[in-house]
Amino acid sequence: MKRKNDLNNTQGRMHRITAFYIETLVLTVVFIAVILVLMWVFALSGRMSTRAKLLTNAVHLAENAAEAVAASDSEDKLFALLDEAGRGNVTGPEEGEGSFFRVRYDGEMNPAADGSFRVDVTWEPQEGDLVKSGITVYWNEEVIYTLDTAVYAGR
Repeated sequence: MKRKNDLNNTQGRMHRITAFYIETLVLTVVFIAVILVLMWVFALSGRMSTRAKLLTNAVHLAENAAEAVAASDSEDKLFALLDEAGRGNVTGPEEGEGSFFRVRYDGEMNPAADGSFRVDVTWEPQEGDLVKSGITVYWNEEVIYTLDTAVYAGR
């Protein structure tokens, strides 16, 4: 009888040890899955944060260009307002359908002739003294933001 109890105790101990290993294995798999999900979430949030910063910068550049258009009554004045401190970051006006200005900024939104941000501003006189303007902001040649505006230039 004692031998049968020893055998049952040994089997019970082996069963508990096996259960412990299985539980440990399941917990380890769950822990690894949680870590992988968290790493994916952090990577995704980093990419979204970078994209949000680009969009915010593009909106600011478009607003600044729209304010320059609103304050202008001629192409020459628009060029002077876009060419901050004569840094050579503005090209134009190029003739075509209306005038076309190209302005460049670096990643910190400072005027730079070889910047990664590019703002294209059109100056299209309409009937009367109305001037339409289209503003497109690019980052590394990818369109980030567009804005259409108009100004009364008959001051």
